[in-house]
Amino acid sequence: MAKRKKRKKRIFLPKVQTGFCILSFVFVLACGIYYGSRLIKYYKIYNPKAETGEVLLNLPSKIIEETEIVEKGDGLYNINGNYVFKGKNVNNYILVDQMLFRILKINGDKTMDLVMDEYVNRLEWNKELTSFDKSSIKKYLEEKILPSINQDRLTKTTICENSVEDLKNIKCDKTNKDSYIRLLGIDEYLNSLSEEKTFINSGNEYTWLYNTGKGNAWHTTGTYLSNSKTTNVYGVRPVITLRNSVTYLKGDGSIDNPYSLEKAKDIKVGSYIDLNDDIYTVYEVGEDYLKIESNKVLKTKQVFDNSTNEFDNSSLKTYLEKNYVDKLKYKDLLKEVNFGESKSKVGILSSNDLKFNSSLNAYFLSDKEGSGVLLYNGSVLTTEVSSKRNVRPCLGIKKDLKIISGNGSKYAPFIVEV
Repeated sequence: MAKRKKRKKRIFLPKVQTGFCILSFVFVLACGIYYGSRLIKYYKIYNPKAETGEVLLNLPSKIIEETEIVEKGDGLYNINGNYVFKGKNVNNYILVDQMLFRILKINGDKTMDLVMDEYVNRLEWNKELTSFDKSSIKKYLEEKILPSINQDRLTKTTICENSVEDLKNIKCDKTNKDSYIRLLGIDEYLNSLSEEKTFINSGNEYTWLYNTGKGNAWHTTGTYLSNSKTTNVYGVRPVITLRNSVTYLKGDGSIDNPYSLEKAKDIKVGSYIDLNDDIYTVYEVGEDYLKIESNKVLKTKQVFDNSTNEFDNSSLKTYLEKNYVDKLKYKDLLKEVNFGESKSKVGILSSNDLKFNSSLNAYFLSDKEGSGVLLYNGSVLTTEVSSKRNVRPCLGIKKDLKIISGNGSKYAPFIVEV
């Protein structure tokens, strides 16, 4: 008889082992895809290119690489991997959507915290003490400033929610990252000081901070800090955080040549406009109009009126119409807009309007207070209508202006065809 061939034994892997191999393969593949995509993402961030293929420079990296790092005096400091500007005279100016900011810090992840160069209004913090997230001042920033900024450049900014009772014991173990705009924090202000000087404040400016403590809200008082009732009226300086992917266009960070992110083409809130050598700033943009505020007050002080505190019926409005508007060489560009309760081509600011150029003081506002009106000064005060005060004219103007040159900044206003 022929011998039977022995069958080879088949080895069967246990089902558990087979499943493990499949899972391992899927895991390795997922890791490759995840880390590969992140590698591509960060390569694009730090090696950006224009649509034409031209290599663009990453702004945070450029600043770190080309700025001298110092250990004392004014300049850029490396503090635990974060790059912080300290002192009075530092080249940290940057244009964001034609509004001038100062760079506070380049964070470890290359995001950048910025504070506006000047305050945009003087306001109450809130009617009562609450968290900054629930305050009226935050709502104001979100409604008046945030819509004018390209949010594709922004990332959510960090707020420390710990109550600050003592400046010698500042903790931050509770943070909020739900907002794109805020005020300065205590730590940022203190970190900006070098030899008791900072680029943030000039003189004895009172500027609100977002921190609360001891039943009040904190604010600056020159180079010192204090806390006061939230119903006090102090300066408002917006703070935003730029993404780590922002690219450099031009500029060296100086006041005359700030860092720029884009070529300015459109007129926006905060844009400076040159009309026949008269400089204005845009403080409101409508569907077919702009509201602009003069960058100076009238040469002679005026009374609001001898009796009424209604701007629409005041002698001040009549004076502006006859002695200001009628003499303008560009009055054909003007447009009737809402000033107060009626439409007009000329008006004055209300307490709620944005106010660029913080060097201007002691001018009338249109708001009524008792039998008087409000006065915009170091704070917001009440003055009699018959008192002679500064006047800052505002105009309504057509939106479709033809730009000849400029970038809309304070130092290179848009020159508009008149």
